[in-house]
Amino acid sequence: MNKIIEGFVHRPGVHCDSSALRDIFEYHGFKFTEPMIFGLGSGLGFTYWRSKRMPFPFVGGRSRDLHRGLCLNLSITLRVNQTTSRARAYRTLKELISQDIPVNAHVDMVYLKYQNLPPEAHFGAHSVVVAGIDEDKKIAYLADTDFDTLQVVSLKELEEARASRFKPFPAQNRWFTFEFPRKLTPLPQAIITAISATASNMLNQSIKNLGVKGIRHFASEIINWPKEYPPQEFAWAYEMTYTMLEEDGTGGGGFRYLYSSFLKEAGETLGDKQPASLSGGYHRVGERWTQVARLIKLIPQNGAAQVDEIKTLLLEIADEEEYILNKLAGLVKI
Repeated sequence: MNKIIEGFVHRPGVHCDSSALRDIFEYHGFKFTEPMIFGLGSGLGFTYWRSKRMPFPFVGGRSRDLHRGLCLNLSITLRVNQTTSRARAYRTLKELISQDIPVNAHVDMVYLKYQNLPPEAHFGAHSVVVAGIDEDKKIAYLADTDFDTLQVVSLKELEEARASRFKPFPAQNRWFTFEFPRKLTPLPQAIITAISATASNMLNQSIKNLGVKGIRHFASEIINWPKEYPPQEFAWAYEMTYTMLEEDGTGGGGFRYLYSSFLKEAGETLGDKQPASLSGGYHRVGERWTQVARLIKLIPQNGAAQVDEIKTLLLEIADEEEYILNKLAGLVKI
């Protein structure tokens, strides 16, 4: 089979999942901005995750399941598919492309040569859209958030990237399919539902490492990082934490700038000035997260001296986010 799906348009974005979903939704006739996709998916979150099987803690500013939240809020049927068979994964991909259905799949970025990443930088939850296959040339065409045009990869690269089992985010041949109704949930209703879910998820977590509680827990943990993770030995991990908060796929500020843009657009859609004012608050929170990320990056150079400053900033961030989220909860009357 030699085919690139006609009519599929890729636009670069700031976050892999929200830009991939934006591309797919537009192909199916539902045009949203990337911030609106992110917000409608209740994408804002926080996770501080460490375990004995992990060499270094994971810090992330997103909720776990943007796909499910988005489709639930818009009345779209989502199927999350996964297989241990590489042959089945490719066969299904080929069938969907032949039916003019672009495929949103998870890949481990290390195996994609155009990403030019070091071999230890495995991340299997990276979201791309497969928009074409040329079996004569043994290549596939991928829409990837950071790139203006479709990227060309060998079928072998794609196979390895999709089948990766590297933890903590193994790709494991996971892909998503969608059944779109004729009409989606009315946008104002979907916005209110999504904001409600975001506020609840951030404010009402029973687990100490998630949501606003998670930010405060992270503040208590980072004081010990220089002792538990000597900066000379773990310089790569401090750099990676900075990257995960500020650069790779967050839009900066641990996704807070992206959510700020959503709130501004939501206020315009709802005809309500309050979300726009809270948008400004979340942009300022994003600036503090940017500051935290930069200070973490400098720990290998400056040693433990600045972890007290990071802790103070994190506690201030937790208070600010809690205040804004409670305002949002009141706005939508959770």
